[in-house]
Amino acid sequence: MIRWPARAFTVIALLLVGAFSACSSEDAAPPSLPITESTLARGKVIAEGFGSCGFCHAGQGAPGQSLAGGRVFVDFYGEVQPSNITRSSTGIGGWSEQDLRKIFRANTRPDGSLLYSPLHRGFEWMSESDVTAVAVYVRSLAGVDNTVERREPSFINRNVFGFFMTKSEVQGYVPQISPSFKTEYGQYVVDNIARCAVCHSKPGGLLDVGDYLGGGQEISINGVTKIAPNITSSKSSGIGSWSVEQLRHFLMTGSTADGKKIDSSFCPVEFYRNAPSDEIEVVVSYLRSVAAIE
Repeated sequence: MIRWPARAFTVIALLLVGAFSACSSEDAAPPSLPITESTLARGKVIAEGFGSCGFCHAGQGAPGQSLAGGRVFVDFYGEVQPSNITRSSTGIGGWSEQDLRKIFRANTRPDGSLLYSPLHRGFEWMSESDVTAVAVYVRSLAGVDNTVERREPSFINRNVFGFFMTKSEVQGYVPQISPSFKTEYGQYVVDNIARCAVCHSKPGGLLDVGDYLGGGQEISINGVTKIAPNITSSKSSGIGSWSVEQLRHFLMTGSTADGKKIDSSFCPVEFYRNAPSDEIEVVVSYLRSVAAIE
């Protein structure tokens, strides 16, 4: 489970107010937003920028490829292949807008089955307008036939290890945080669009937030395992000694402060460079504010 910094609870509390006030019943569906050119453009910005959909759902994990699945990751239950999310009959061709919302809000497929991979964690609190924008964008892409076998965890995994994998659903309408609140919006991009904590925070207790973005987690992709680094403001083991320009340069090029090029198959920097400059700026600002973990 992702561990959140204390500041996150303030933002979540604000979101809960909007979510519960808009929910008239347990099964109430959020209102559909109009599909406009700006909605489509926003979806593209998220999917090809900090949201980096193709990092998991494209065969080589790089921008510009079809989102037809194929990469191999390792999560709580072992190997898993992200699915085909194109409009093909082997993908999401028959899914409704509400089906796509369920993927974000409840981590469940249209048939009610749970997505076991933790790679979606953080998406549940993406704003309603951004969820709609991503759904509109993905559904605008051409279908590609590619059947990705669905993993079925064993009885033991489902009933023993699965005990620790809880199912929760965010219901109602999740409002958008205004970009004018730079720190809060920066955290929103980091936690709910880029979801940096999926890799850079070790799983832990619900109230234990001590190693938020502190690194140390093993990440396995296509048979290779690496350790996610500390990206807190620690000057000794994190990015605290990096300047604003060095951190901005990293997000746009994948080059660290000491000039090393990171492995883009493990970090979606090739997508980050596609993000709008204002989002890059707020991410830089927020990451520099994260409490140091030594």
